[in-house]
Amino acid sequence: MIRTNYHTHVKLCNHAEGMPIDYVKRAVELKYEEIGISDHGPLLSEWIFRMTLEQFYNIYLPEIDYAIKTYGDKIKIFKGLEIEYLEEYNKHYQILLKSLDYLILGQHIIKNKNKLYDIYKQMTRENVVLYKDQVIAGMKTGYFKILAHPDLFLFNYQTWNKFTEDISREIIEASIKYNVLLEVNANGIRRKPIYNQDNEQVYIYPRIEFWKIVQEYKTAKVIIGEDNHKISYTGDSSVEKAYKFANDLHLNIVYYLFGKQR
Repeated sequence: MIRTNYHTHVKLCNHAEGMPIDYVKRAVELKYEEIGISDHGPLLSEWIFRMTLEQFYNIYLPEIDYAIKTYGDKIKIFKGLEIEYLEEYNKHYQILLKSLDYLILGQHIIKNKNKLYDIYKQMTRENVVLYKDQVIAGMKTGYFKILAHPDLFLFNYQTWNKFTEDISREIIEASIKYNVLLEVNANGIRRKPIYNQDNEQVYIYPRIEFWKIVQEYKTAKVIIGEDNHKISYTGDSSVEKAYKFANDLHLNIVYYLFGKQR
């Protein structure tokens, strides 16, 4: 089995545990070939669930370098961040990428009339449209290699219907156009399942309805993201379920972020 993961958090985001060396060590123990460290990136100064820009330069990057120095002969290690896209921060992403190998687009907020809304709590129909527009705008920039949990807009706006199907198709088609990988996110599998509009028990994400639409697009590329906030999550049963989920749908899985395929 090919073992890679590019979605890994550390304690600098204030809601995860461990540092890069801890996750890399565990990945080596499990015989992973590649790992990417991609904690939540610095964006808005008032956000407490993010590292600061000072921490990024003075702690985060040096700690990844330390992991590379310690384990670089045993595993390929990449430097990344997961971060939201806001158009006014375009220069910020460009600066961050000078120190990184990649960015993951993880849109946890949307902007509506200069106000930020939490997509876990505040997803009206209007905000769902804005989520779609903003992740597509982010993918179009070329800054991001992966769109994390692209179906996360359904976390709060849970009913699947023609409206959410059309939203999903626009996101999927944009991912193909801009060559961005769609992530099947294992952390959603770790959460309590829900009952959907048909009274079927499903993962809150990855939402089966969204990924059945992805299945229709043979050129859509998919990656499994472990989204680990605990060291013990590395390669856990939820990761295995994420791969099974994607394989059962015959999705086009990409295992290596930087082109190495078998």
